[in-house]
Amino acid sequence: MSDLVRLLSPKYPPVAIFHTDTFPSYAQEPEREHCCIKSMFIPCVTEGRAVAADGSMVRCAGALNGLGLGGENPEGRTKLAEYYSDGPSGDDGRRFFCDRDHARSNYLEQVEVYGSRDDIAVMRPLEDAMAAGDPIETVVFYVDPLELSALMTLAQFSGEPRDSCARCGFALACEHLYAVPRQEGESDSPRLVLGMTEFYPRRFCDPDRLTVSMPYSLFERLEKDAPYSFLADGRWRGPARQDDA
Repeated sequence: MSDLVRLLSPKYPPVAIFHTDTFPSYAQEPEREHCCIKSMFIPCVTEGRAVAADGSMVRCAGALNGLGLGGENPEGRTKLAEYYSDGPSGDDGRRFFCDRDHARSNYLEQVEVYGSRDDIAVMRPLEDAMAAGDPIETVVFYVDPLELSALMTLAQFSGEPRDSCARCGFALACEHLYAVPRQEGESDSPRLVLGMTEFYPRRFCDPDRLTVSMPYSLFERLEKDAPYSFLADGRWRGPARQDDA
């Protein structure tokens, strides 16, 4: 077992995300649900099921961006900027951004698009993926506040000095699972990525949980550090217990 997972002992085991050329025999196709969080991530993280999809199997165009399946067409991205700001008619948008320029500059231009629609994106329990030697690209933890605190603390245990160990900006929930942490992996000093802050997929989640995603390179550093850190000493849980206050 991963030392990090063993010492953290999260309620839900982490998920590995990677790409393959052929559909894995051990994986199932997504359920017939619009959002890939419901059809792929939740079954994987809560039930231990491996789920895989290519571009034709996802039912939300956003997943083409979020899961590294080539991205939706430019027209779709333009409509997304409209939808998240003032809307096509100028007064019926979601108002997540004050205008379309901000939607593009503060969101769309901040998240890279990867892969092609012929790629197979796989979500598999991390322990299974590690044991099989899968080409893991990102790792996702589904965390409560204490688990989040532990991962953020560990991220600074041996990391480069900086004012934040985590990236948290507007993006689709699936982009927070794959596209954004993969992008962080291209940095010399990758950060954790806080996710599941998109409003729509919250309906599928435990009310007290978010995701913490990371490129596999960062997971490997945390895995190496965990046995030498506070995680190896059970005292870190004590101050968070109300009965110990």
